[in-house]
Amino acid sequence: MQPDLSLVFSTHRTELRSYLQHRLGDGHMASDLVQDTFLNVLERPDTRIGDIRAYLYAIARNLLINHRKQEARRRTDAFAPEALALLAADQPSPEDVADSRLQLERVHALVRELPRRTQEIFVLNRIDGLSHAEVARELRICESSVQKHLAVAIAHMTRRLRAR
Repeated sequence: MQPDLSLVFSTHRTELRSYLQHRLGDGHMASDLVQDTFLNVLERPDTRIGDIRAYLYAIARNLLINHRKQEARRRTDAFAPEALALLAADQPSPEDVADSRLQLERVHALVRELPRRTQEIFVLNRIDGLSHAEVARELRICESSVQKHLAVAIAHMTRRLRAR
């Protein structure tokens, strides 16, 4: 028998929000995930539920995990634009030109260390300026693959740049 969802919502909403907010540090996102949790229950009216509280926490935990995975994929845009923007100037001095060439050679060397497909994705996105969706269409792969390759490339380059 399906429990009265409005009663379940009023009973567990605050507790679930607190649980999610503690893990996220973001009250708005926690509220969104609480709503998604209850929507999940609504979308499965025939599910037999023994312990509604445990069921809600399981759904909320899974939504939290999915949210964190999506956030991690979105973080692939956090590195290169500023670093690469420093390589060029309108009227550089001869020293700046030489320094820029060395930096560019260093970036090229780091890119060459990557697997071929990751190099291709990095260049299309970071050098040619294509969006994740455009790169995915160009290479006939899914957008999540583009994000994963970029995350690998950026992690590799960051690690190598910090090591020097």
